[in-house]
Amino acid sequence: MVTQFSCSSSPTFIVTKDLAPIIFRTLGKEALSEGIILNCEFDASLRALKKNAKLDAQIDNEIPLSARFYPLIQMIKSAKSSNDTFILWKSLR
Repeated sequence: MVTQFSCSSSPTFIVTKDLAPIIFRTLGKEALSEGIILNCEFDASLRALKKNAKLDAQIDNEIPLSARFYPLIQMIKSAKSSNDTFILWKSLR
């Protein structure tokens, strides 16, 4: 599933079908076609993304998770500093 993330304080971005499940697992979320990251989950989500990105070893010529998680990490930081109440995601087909 190609997934779009959006919030009011940051540009929307899209992740590929191979990255979306990794993000959801990292955040402890179900891979549903629509979902939400609440403001009260921003800190834990940031910690989980950063921790998983550090544990990721770059294999062959693959792009490291730290680079692939970067747009979501920046979105969460922006949403947090702007006091947004949530970040939404939805599946695009």
